[in-house]
Amino acid sequence: MELAKPQQYNARVSDKYFVSENERFLYVKFELVLPDRMEYEAGQYVSLKINEQHERRCYSIASTPDDDHGFHILAEMVEGGKGSEYLKKLSPGDEVEALAPLGRFVIEPSESKLLFVATGSGIVPIYAMINDLLINKQEKRQMRLHWGMRSEEDLFFVDNLERLADEYPNFVFDIVLSKPGTEWDLCSGHVQDCLTRDFVGGIDGWEAYVCGMPNKVMSIVAKLEELGMKKENIYHEKFA
Repeated sequence: MELAKPQQYNARVSDKYFVSENERFLYVKFELVLPDRMEYEAGQYVSLKINEQHERRCYSIASTPDDDHGFHILAEMVEGGKGSEYLKKLSPGDEVEALAPLGRFVIEPSESKLLFVATGSGIVPIYAMINDLLINKQEKRQMRLHWGMRSEEDLFFVDNLERLADEYPNFVFDIVLSKPGTEWDLCSGHVQDCLTRDFVGGIDGWEAYVCGMPNKVMSIVAKLEELGMKKENIYHEKFA
């Protein structure tokens, strides 16, 4: 697949807010200033200049390519992290320098059923992919999402995922919590445990898109291969 070449953009903050109860995940919306349009694929990311020393941080694009006048990101706030502190200080109207679009973690042409597996903020590019496929491309293939998080207070996007599942019968999703509260009655433990539960009968006809921290991504990939998925049918992005 031929992707647009990255270039430098000036963008302006249009809105920002926390999406999780514990203020761990921050959502920031940008509108493009110059150039004022950007061509990208769901799953790609942007690189923001965060200081005058030209240090940069990369963030997956949470919005979909039909919004070509801007982009949204969702970032996990890390105590003392330079990128986190930079984003926290931004206010609506502030301008940033962005290099975009970057990355090749995009949906490849195929007729296979689509399995998405994410941990933590690795949901962001996958969330963009799912929205783009269902809403913009009217994808009819069977699609399934397994998303691993720590606890209920970390969750976000859930209402939107539920709406997608209600509107599009070819899409289902499971949230897996590693440290759930006492009232959580859905899948708990590790994402790999629920993959074993749901695909014990075989995984033929599926391809997977996996995103999260490197060690978790490799564990998920190993589980998918154990279940019988060929390595060439597994696409992944590791968050450092």
